[in-house]
Amino acid sequence: MDVGRIVVSVLMFLGAAFMFVIALRQLACKGCCFNNAYIYASKKEREERDFTPYYKQSGRVLLLVSPVFVFNGLYALTGLWYFTAAAAAVMAAAVVYAVASSARMEKKNKENKEK
Repeated sequence: MDVGRIVVSVLMFLGAAFMFVIALRQLACKGCCFNNAYIYASKKEREERDFTPYYKQSGRVLLLVSPVFVFNGLYALTGLWYFTAAAAAVMAAAVVYAVASSARMEKKNKENKEK
């Protein structure tokens, strides 16, 4: 086995572990929220607004991204194409979830503003 493949796979597995830890912190609503709604909010809005749904969304997406790194690391080790297919499927699921949940949260925010 090539040393380069081992190095790449180790880096992928470390990336997966990092994403998993960040995802758990997001689900616990700890630290900076990795979501545009939080990042672009003013300091005053960050203090007043409840960002819990955005933390949860970011955590779930990062939990889906973590296995993508694992699958890519396994592909780097073995060269088996179905690890890449699995990574693509999980990434597609993460994108679909992110878009659908963003639309749902935006709809809920509009309904709350109308009240």
